[in-house]
Amino acid sequence: QKSFAFINALPDDTSYPKISSTKPIALNTSNSAVPTIKRRLAYWKDLMSADTTIIYDRQTFLAVKRFQARNGIYNDGIINSKTIEALNIPKAERLATVIVNLERWKWFPRDFGEKAVVINLPDYLLTVVEKNKDTVDVYKVVIGKPERRTPVLVSKFNYLVINPTWTVPPTILKEDLIPDATADRAYFANRNMKIYDWKNNEIAPDEWDPLTPDQYYYVQGPGPGNSLGAVKFNFNNSHTVYLHDTNHKEYFRRAHRALSSGCVRVQDPFRLATYLLQEKEDDGTQEKLNEMVAAKETQKVFLTSTAYVHQLYWTAWMSSNGLQFRDDIYNLDDVLYKKLRK
Repeated sequence: QKSFAFINALPDDTSYPKISSTKPIALNTSNSAVPTIKRRLAYWKDLMSADTTIIYDRQTFLAVKRFQARNGIYNDGIINSKTIEALNIPKAERLATVIVNLERWKWFPRDFGEKAVVINLPDYLLTVVEKNKDTVDVYKVVIGKPERRTPVLVSKFNYLVINPTWTVPPTILKEDLIPDATADRAYFANRNMKIYDWKNNEIAPDEWDPLTPDQYYYVQGPGPGNSLGAVKFNFNNSHTVYLHDTNHKEYFRRAHRALSSGCVRVQDPFRLATYLLQEKEDDGTQEKLNEMVAAKETQKVFLTSTAYVHQLYWTAWMSSNGLQFRDDIYNLDDVLYKKLRK
């Protein structure tokens, strides 16, 4: 509601000129687009006032960094195409985004639980929350690609798996494994993957029939190359998704992290694991978890306290740093807004 009040109080901006696409603008350089950029920053309250000089000065630089941070853009202060694209979004479009997110608030319980892992998918962040208000920790996450979306859901963690195996899900089987393994049967050995028929008999790669792939299931063994990394966080859901470690740590360096096949990859997952297992004196310490990983055996560790997981989809909200917007990565806002307009 604070978001709605803030944006609704802004003046009409239909007369504001669009900022022309330009090469990146760095601090203390001159560009003819700078006066229009300053005017737009002042409109959104990131800049106190806008002058007409074409110099990209420090005051404007700091305002750009604030604007970038509020819009989920890497806030290096360089005015690039992504920043200009966000500056050109009109009030009416932003207001529609706020209305859609106000509607979403109606769908979810106000009580996250005594202990909760809250993932805002468009923000690529996981926040550990206690008692609905206290932020305990924050982690970067990688979520599903637009064509392999991470679902919105609420559930409870039940156990962790150390050194997990990975059974290939149907989408990856169809789109990745079958074409790649058909081209090269070494695909299986290179990925520490075994093939089984539905009677649990192991099938040699040269006996595998790519024309009837559904008569088999495919399991990747634990180890450094495992797609789930060294730990998996399991919770009941109908989508066969979970949180897990990853063997692609480099993805966390990216600003936009919709890169997975649907599950959520967590940066520094063993920090999260020790938090969820803190009541387990024997198995909940970092030292014990390290020992379990080193043993190279797949082991389940059950939680002894209730911890919820909330995978949510917020593209607008008000924070202590101002009105926040994130890209509608799954194109859910437009669909919902059209339904609300009917």
